[in-house]
Amino acid sequence: MSRKNLKRYFEILEIDSGASLSEIRNAYIRLKRLYSTDSIVITPIADEFSKKRRLAVLQQIEEAYTKLNEELKDEHQKSTYFGKPGIASENVSEGEEGDSVSFSGDVLRQIREKRGIHLYEVALDTKIRVEILENIEHERFDALPQEVYLKGHVSNYARYLLLDPRKVADDYISRYKAWKADVKDKT
Repeated sequence: MSRKNLKRYFEILEIDSGASLSEIRNAYIRLKRLYSTDSIVITPIADEFSKKRRLAVLQQIEEAYTKLNEELKDEHQKSTYFGKPGIASENVSEGEEGDSVSFSGDVLRQIREKRGIHLYEVALDTKIRVEILENIEHERFDALPQEVYLKGHVSNYARYLLLDPRKVADDYISRYKAWKADVKDKT
């Protein structure tokens, strides 16, 4: 579906039809907070803005975000991937194959920053604590959870960044295992 056909959803989220995925996510979060029951902005007009109406608006916001997110993720993947699902072209320099990219914490951070996404946004959507995300990006392996949990967190983070979760997790866990073996050898 073209962005023109999605105009209604952009209007619901009060953003321009050329908005990026990050801008869409930010608008969604802002409007959800605005129309929530505990919003300080709604308090003065609570009598005029019924709970039923507020729930209807929240439902529209949810629908718009879901629809835009689905449609534009597909669009984004088609335009930035090499045809191998999940390997983003922005991580690969010219002439390199998608499979030769090795994902590290620093590469994940660079991708996130390039897309203008803040860690707190990732934390909100993935339910991974900001501290863990920071430790993943900075490869503070000694501060990370057990390997099985770490693999799940890295996979979720990769999925959020529209990367191949298996490839990213495999690359990251291999770095983690190398660090672990190095620590074991030193003791």
